[in-house]
Amino acid sequence: RASTRTMRAVNTTNKRTTAGSSGEHGVGTTIRKWMQVRCGAEPPRRLAWYDPSPDVALDNMLRAACRVSADDKYLLCELGGLPVAVSSSLPTGQTFELVRTIRRADIDEIARATAAGEPVSGADALVLVDPVSTGAVVAYQTVHRMGLQIICVWSESIPDELKGFVAKGMAVPYAGVITHVKGELAKTVAAIRALGIPLAACIVGCETGVTLGDLLSEALRLPTNGTLKTGLRRNKYAQTEAVRSAGLEACYQMQAETIEGVEAFIAAWRPTPYRAVVKPVEGAGSDGVSIVDTPDGVRRAFHALEGTKNVLGLTNYSVLLQEYLKGEEYVVDTVTRDGVHKCVAIWKYDKRVYNGAPVVYFGMQLLPIEAEPALAEMVRYTTGVLDALAIVQGCCHTEIMLVERGPVLVEVNCRVHGGEGTWAPMAEAALGYSAVSALLDCAIDPAAFAALPAVPTNFAVHVMEAKLRSPVQGILKKINAERWEAITKLRSYSSSCVMVSEGKPISKTVDACSASGNVNLIHESLEVLREDYKTFHQLVEDGLFEV
Repeated sequence: RASTRTMRAVNTTNKRTTAGSSGEHGVGTTIRKWMQVRCGAEPPRRLAWYDPSPDVALDNMLRAACRVSADDKYLLCELGGLPVAVSSSLPTGQTFELVRTIRRADIDEIARATAAGEPVSGADALVLVDPVSTGAVVAYQTVHRMGLQIICVWSESIPDELKGFVAKGMAVPYAGVITHVKGELAKTVAAIRALGIPLAACIVGCETGVTLGDLLSEALRLPTNGTLKTGLRRNKYAQTEAVRSAGLEACYQMQAETIEGVEAFIAAWRPTPYRAVVKPVEGAGSDGVSIVDTPDGVRRAFHALEGTKNVLGLTNYSVLLQEYLKGEEYVVDTVTRDGVHKCVAIWKYDKRVYNGAPVVYFGMQLLPIEAEPALAEMVRYTTGVLDALAIVQGCCHTEIMLVERGPVLVEVNCRVHGGEGTWAPMAEAALGYSAVSALLDCAIDPAAFAALPAVPTNFAVHVMEAKLRSPVQGILKKINAERWEAITKLRSYSSSCVMVSEGKPISKTVDACSASGNVNLIHESLEVLREDYKTFHQLVEDGLFEV
């Protein structure tokens, strides 16, 4: 609430203006206006002022209402991040966000801290829950691009073996490391605050941290999606039902915890020809997904999942039984600030049957919005899905099937696109930004987020990710040097990430998590890119790994 002194100053000023000034409203004319102001996760405050009045009077009132000291800087932003000038001429009845200016380290301090293996000092911090896979890339860019510190929080869900899942060169020193214990949110919050570092945002780095990310961001009074609908953001069954309730297209499904639930699905779902999907209710990376052609296949897939642990270390307490969606699969990556959704990437998946598994990633292509007629509708559908899940802040990775009746949700992953973030440099080459950089702009630099286009367009180059896959398992004797050299000499070859090494175990590729790595292809010519992609897969098929 604005102080009495501030309000008295505003009223006194308006009396002077009324008595002796003229302007756009005419001599002696004042207009009473009001606004809603949001400060982080605090409840919105309603403020009123008179126009015209000095800008400093409105500034003083905003500082008092949001507890911003005279020494601190801030931005007043429209929802979505676009900064506006603090002026009594602002329109009435609008909602604005007051964003405190983030303290960042300069280039010299970042270089010094990096050389010393220390966190950057004197900078604000970003709380990062489970900073692994692409989350490690978020941490790296937070330090090296944004000049902030990282406070690492390990969720109760992440397995110890996953904590080291950080690509070479992506590790950064943390300003603090806190291990959350289930049911002890207050202790985790206290431990974060005890570090004494001003907080810029709380971001989730991996699927395991989604629930804790909602809890922490809300408890720390940082921009948040809140906890009211947290259950929708991990449970794939609940997601689809929320989408259906919102009047959007959704697949037929049931959730089964017992064989009786499976039998109910089999009795109700009788397509011709028969096909169904069986997968964990909470999972990632196509882990545990089965596509079956018979009712007995549904039963077997259920029993194979029942009570097991998925790739994230979470127990499969319930199994999702769904209609098989026949069509092409896409992923729509979005970043949201204050309910303003921006589509930052559209990837088209290439998934095939391989090693007896139904959904093995062969690669994906980044598409501009104009590449296919259905993409604009797909983006509109996706933003409707996000609204149904009450997503108002942060990154989402939404998988969509384009079927005969239109786009249909597969699942929403309420965190940044996974896959170790190796796709980020390709997106930046094509667009000048990626989901990672857009997420950080959303959290730290509202003006930069506001400047991002609503959809991906105007590509500088075309890009594809090609997955390395293995038809063999055992101890890897060698990677065929001749074929690997041929891959690196492809016209569009840009970089690679090989996840296997000679003398170490290699597994047959059956899902995203058992892939052997990937190669990034970038070229000005889409024709060259497609030819190289085809050649790459032929070289892999001819035999790249020997055991």
